[in-house]
Amino acid sequence: MDNFKTIINAIDSLAIYRSVLSDPILDSYLDHLKALVEPSESLNPAVTYSKLYYLLAQTVNPMEAADPWQNHLLDLLLDDVNPFSEAAYNRELDYKVYLEAVRRDLELLHLAFETGLATVLKATENYLQNLPEFPRSLAVLPKWAALTPTAHNTTPVLKERLAVKHALASAPGWDKYAESLAEHYANFGCGVFGRQIAFKWENHSLRGVDRPDPITFADLIGYADTRAEIIDNTLKFLNGAPANNMLLYGDRGTGKSSTIKALLNEYWQRSLRLIEVGKKQLADFSAIIRELTGRKHRFILFVDDLSFEENETGYKDLKALLEGGLEKKPENVLIYATSNRRHLIRETFADREANSSSQEIHAMDSVQEKLSLADRFGITIIFPSPDQELFLEIVQGLARQRNLGLDPQDLRRRALHWANWHNGRSPRSARQFIDHLTGEQTLS
Repeated sequence: MDNFKTIINAIDSLAIYRSVLSDPILDSYLDHLKALVEPSESLNPAVTYSKLYYLLAQTVNPMEAADPWQNHLLDLLLDDVNPFSEAAYNRELDYKVYLEAVRRDLELLHLAFETGLATVLKATENYLQNLPEFPRSLAVLPKWAALTPTAHNTTPVLKERLAVKHALASAPGWDKYAESLAEHYANFGCGVFGRQIAFKWENHSLRGVDRPDPITFADLIGYADTRAEIIDNTLKFLNGAPANNMLLYGDRGTGKSSTIKALLNEYWQRSLRLIEVGKKQLADFSAIIRELTGRKHRFILFVDDLSFEENETGYKDLKALLEGGLEKKPENVLIYATSNRRHLIRETFADREANSSSQEIHAMDSVQEKLSLADRFGITIIFPSPDQELFLEIVQGLARQRNLGLDPQDLRRRALHWANWHNGRSPRSARQFIDHLTGEQTLS
């Protein structure tokens, strides 16, 4: 019990990692230790252990044969947003000023790590078995079985993250790992950045995408020259050279969005990160920029299917961000947008006629303001609809990837029939056709 008292006092004296005190599981763990040290009507060990068990049961355990409490504490350590982790992840700050305080905090947290669930469970059962009014059969509490990771809860950064966790789990102490943690924060980030490579901006904050689209350039057939310019611009960006915001314009289903997602899967290990921003969140761009400024990763803000109706004014926020606003866009952020419209803002001849009458004196000024949005993207890449031969080339390539083994002439005939009766000729239509054939073969 003296060890439990030491842990309670140690965790309460954290300095840099103090924000972990607000974690519900850590709070429940400490409450249970307090209940074992000094049980009371409000702190009953049977109740506090059950609450701790319940909370831990809701966590995902990506470590095989791991103590769920220890695993959770390691996750808290890697995810914590504090002055030290923020400084390590920010190219403009010096994390070394916090090292002394961090080493002390790590030793304090290691005390709690060493006292895992097996120790806590045994102490709890001993306490309950010594209560004359508690049934002996109920004094045997639920134990934990090791959980094995499954494919759906893994992310591209899991391997590196697990390596750090295993190193900490096997270390006799943590005070010597301050520099290693700083390196981890620098490479992978902290908070939401520490677990994912893809994000969405929702409700004025970043949300990690647990299962980003795994598409790669190897999956994309055709348009090699078109994609080469996009890759070239992205590589300049990743190497710290000047690079341009890009507008990918073309017919629907030609692979514009897939190309941007493939960039992430190709270059995430070179610090590329992707943030999807909806058109309705354009007004939040200043907040997004503040969130990303100084980070060691390089971010592409991905605006998919960008277009505006004539009466929408959200394009003005995007114009200011692209070029011309008072707030400078940081050098680690680019904007890649896709659109089916070259000029992005819908305009009709009727609009010009209305403006040229009594509605507005300088009608062409309004027209030019709308057209200037597309011009502010440094590079515009065109994705045209494929001709028949390119469409068939894509179909044949996808069929080889799926190992369908169909007669080439029969595949050609059916592909053209599909294009005529469904969504025309496009890479998306080709993939839908191959999905249809794969389903047929599976059922047969």
